[in-house]
Amino acid sequence: MDDGPVVVERIGAVCRITLNRPARHNPLSARCIRDLVGAVTAAEADPAVSAVVIRGSGPSFCSGYGTTPEDAEPGDPHRAASLEEDTAAMVALGESWARIWNCAIPVVAQVHGNCLAGGTDLALHCDVIVVAEDARIGFPPVRSMGVPPTHMWLYHVGPQWTKRLLLTGDTLTGVEAAAIGLALVAVPAADLDAYALALAARMALVPRELLVANKRVVNEGVELMGRAELQHVSARRDAAAHQGTEVRAFSARVAEIGLREAVRERDARFADPLPGPTVGRWPVGG
Repeated sequence: MDDGPVVVERIGAVCRITLNRPARHNPLSARCIRDLVGAVTAAEADPAVSAVVIRGSGPSFCSGYGTTPEDAEPGDPHRAASLEEDTAAMVALGESWARIWNCAIPVVAQVHGNCLAGGTDLALHCDVIVVAEDARIGFPPVRSMGVPPTHMWLYHVGPQWTKRLLLTGDTLTGVEAAAIGLALVAVPAADLDAYALALAARMALVPRELLVANKRVVNEGVELMGRAELQHVSARRDAAAHQGTEVRAFSARVAEIGLREAVRERDARFADPLPGPTVGRWPVGG
């Protein structure tokens, strides 16, 4: 891996893009998002490329949006000062992810380790998600920080599972994500690289113009369900939530003891599992 936030390689007709900050579980700074979207756009413009795979280096796919001083840069979504600036930043963030969603050729998210918060924003804007069985997927910041600023959950798992996950901040394993349709398939972690690449290469066997046409029809169907408008609603709601008393109190706690300890303190209340018979960790009755 080189020193940039993303690494791009060509494997036949597949462009594989790797998030490249493994020591910090690949957080999404403004530069990382910009470089990632630019790499997808470049792949889309290359007639020799028919599919894209996005993965993470190191132990995780993506830990979320960068929140430390080393991530600081004008335009980072979490650094907006006023409600108006915050709303504009959230809208711009959604527009960035929409460039991946609207990429003409298929984009596969290859998810392992942690895929949390902003990591789910990225993964859910890809066309297909394949996961390691032991991956950890969810949006825990709904417990203390706001709402997902780009709201694709509804279109992947429907209203009940969206509410189940976003009204608790609970996470799923890869196996559980595949079981509810959030991911296409869960495979052993050791097989994930090979599976994601093979799937993208299989897609690339179809003539590129037909890939573009078939993807567009599906995406237009999602747009008819209001995807773009819902993202604007989410952006405004997220920005407004940042002004709330409890959210500000959590931010103050982060400043006092650090993000890791503040999150550990917050999540301790959710440690007890739900009662009743379960499949994995999820109650199924009783």
